[in-house]
Formats: sequence, structure tokens, C-alpha cells
Amino acid sequence: MGQEATVTARWGDREGPGKVLLEGDHLLFRGAFRVKLMLADLTAADVSGDSLILTVPDGSLSLDLGAAKAADWLHRIRNPRSVLDKLGIRAGQRVALHGQAPDPVLAAELSRGGITGDAQGNADLILLVADGIADLDAVTDLASGLGARSGLWIIYPKGRRDITQDHVFAAGRGAGLVDNKVCAVSPTHTALKFVRRKA
Repeated sequence: MGQEATVTARWGDREGPGKVLLEGDHLLFRGAFRVKLMLADLTAADVSGDSLILTVPDGSLSLDLGAAKAADWLHRIRNPRSVLDKLGIRAGQRVALHGQAPDPVLAAELSRGGITGDAQGNADLILLVADGIADLDAVTDLASGLGARSGLWIIYPKGRRDITQDHVFAAGRGAGLVDNKVCAVSPTHTALKFVRRKA
């Protein structure tokens, strides 16, 4: 999940209060004016006093976050969490992948973690890549194999009407699971995590 704060921001000759949201790939300020910076476009990121200063080719955005929070956000920007971190995949875990990684960003992350294909047997985590509603038919069978401490991540495309978050919720809950986490796994895909309902 992103970080949010109420700040005073400066962008060029504009200054005013508003809310800023730091996500995995961008920062968005909304208030007296609106600025969205893609973190990949940053040419510099620094802290000066209480302010976080982010520079892109179009200019610099200054955010009065307070010294401690500015330092924390700078650390997050310079050391972004990997997809494996977001999914909670740790060394030594057994992970089953059902379907193909939908884009090079996610494929590279999974490959680095040694997750390259379907795994059999008890898995600590199951990743289901759903490119369409028909792929969600597998959720019931996968849910039946979940242990009390394992989880099922359903990875699905962003911004499509033929498969939406509501479809994914319905599939997971229809299989008797509860959702407990969401994260972006690539510029084009989101993931929802489901676990067994506690007795």
C-alpha cells in the first residue's frame, strides 16, 4: 500500500496545501494544484531541511513532509520494494505458479526468485495469473489445496472491463476464501491475496 501525507507543496511558481500519495511507481500531489511524477522519470531526489525535493526534466516538486518523514520517503524512493517483497515471497518458500507471467517486469522478478513454472505439492503461496474470467474457474480447485498458513494471489490486468477486481473478489469469496491484501505487481497488473477463513 502507498504512503499518504498532508503537505504544502511547491511546483514552479505554484504553492499550496494538499495531499500527496507515494505509490510503487509514482507520486501524486492533489490540492491547490495537481502533479503526478513517475519515479522512473526522476533525475534527482533529495532532502533539504523538512522538505523532500523530487526533480524531473520539467522541474522540481518540493514537499514539506517534516525531516523524519522526508528521509523515510527518500529511502523508499531510492530502495523500492521488489515484486517478490510485495507478494511476501521469501527464500525457501514453495511457490506454485499457474499461468504465464503477463509481462517482462513480473517475469523477471519471478525468474530471479526461481519461480518459473507450475510447482506441485503443498505450496506456501500459489500465484494464479488470470488473463480472463475463464481463468478464474481454477480458483475453487486451488483453494481446496490451501493450508491454514498458505495464500493464493490472483494476478489480473488493470483497466479492463472483461476481468475486473469485482470478478476476482467474487471468485475468491465464492471459493470460501477471504481477501487480505492487494498490491501492484507491474505497470499493467494488480494482485489480490486470498487466504482460508479463520475458524
